[in-house]
Amino acid sequence: MLSKQVDLVVLGAGAAGMMGALAAAERGLQVILIDPHSEQSNNFAISGGLFPAAGSSLQAKAGVLDSPDDWLADLRAFSGSSLNERIAVSVANALPEVVNFLINELDGPIQFLSDVVSTGHTQCRFHSSTPSGGKSFLQWFRTRSLNHPNIEFSSRFAIVEKTAQGFFVSTPGRHWQTRHLMLAGGGFGSNPQWVSQHIPSMRGALYNGAPNNDASVLALGLQWGGYLSGMDGFQGQGHAHPGGVTRLGMAIPALGGIMVNRMGERFVREDIGPSALAPYVMAQPGGLALEVFDAHIETGLKNHSAYQEAVQAQRVIRADDISTLAALADVDLHGLQATLDSVQNMAQGLSADALGRESFTRVFRSPYLASWVTGALSHTQGGLVTDGDGRVCAREGQSVNGLWAAGGCAAGLSGQGAEGYLPGNGLAQSFGLAWRMAQSLD
Repeated sequence: MLSKQVDLVVLGAGAAGMMGALAAAERGLQVILIDPHSEQSNNFAISGGLFPAAGSSLQAKAGVLDSPDDWLADLRAFSGSSLNERIAVSVANALPEVVNFLINELDGPIQFLSDVVSTGHTQCRFHSSTPSGGKSFLQWFRTRSLNHPNIEFSSRFAIVEKTAQGFFVSTPGRHWQTRHLMLAGGGFGSNPQWVSQHIPSMRGALYNGAPNNDASVLALGLQWGGYLSGMDGFQGQGHAHPGGVTRLGMAIPALGGIMVNRMGERFVREDIGPSALAPYVMAQPGGLALEVFDAHIETGLKNHSAYQEAVQAQRVIRADDISTLAALADVDLHGLQATLDSVQNMAQGLSADALGRESFTRVFRSPYLASWVTGALSHTQGGLVTDGDGRVCAREGQSVNGLWAAGGCAAGLSGQGAEGYLPGNGLAQSFGLAWRMAQSLD
């Protein structure tokens, strides 16, 4: 059986897989990128397409003083003991290099989003494509990957065997020998058995991630000696629309928005973060919450693709007064009015929030806006244990020779349910770990 020798085979063409493939190809390495689900949506496409890069050149040009150490401080404060220190420092320092690589080596349309604030981040540090959004960012990556002279793409299912020399990879009619194999096939969010076992709090929850994240690629690492960590960690989504097609995005609470239930009552301090919100929303009647804001807040969402898609899908209710809003949303008018009166007092510093929220940046003014949302599981954060360069580790403290993982196949930046997920952690790990992997190949 004739086979071709290549430097790297990547299983999965999401954020981590394409970053790893492109970064390795730019070093002159010959890469095979395999994804039999390339015609389906993946977590990159579904995401907001935002990643933090503390201390990037684009931040500096915008006059923002930030550094990898500042981001690490925010990570540690937010995630506590669940932070994955095996990879955190490496990822933090890699991300500014990722920005430079995308701009300088690949002529990427990368922008710094100076107006995107987020819970847990002490600075504006999100970057994305132009226009921003997961779909457009993925399309740019896909175009660059498919057209790179050192990358051969296959959309066929692959069979992989571990050999003494590395790995033997086969698709119908094609065969490759490689010393290095990168697992980048997503997590386990679409596998109900794995979710029930590792994240029982999200058993039966709406899953709005990629349908092919079934743990099959991740399981290869277990077969070859890897082990798992952070398996209870996940990105929840407290702003998803029922049905999972659209969502509001994470910025409305930070801009002053609130969330109420059918009784018109607040039930959570909305600024805990979009991931941690998910279980609270699911606990409300019908697993639903009404996110309430106003037209002034909406003006700050012009660069937020998720919100703009929600508007286009007619998921946003508009009303000139509170009684009309309550009627259109079918919530209790007296409860909603009392809640908004209370929020006004807190925004003016006249009272404190019994739920613990410290900042209400808005006194709502007409016209009023609202949208019904639910809690969802977006993607899992647990996976194979790696070192800071993406090498898959064995329990004995050694690495599995030639095996690498990033993205949903690798243990993320933090575990412990949804509470440890600092917004941006998913793409941060995917980009940072894949970049480090590509620089470490021999």
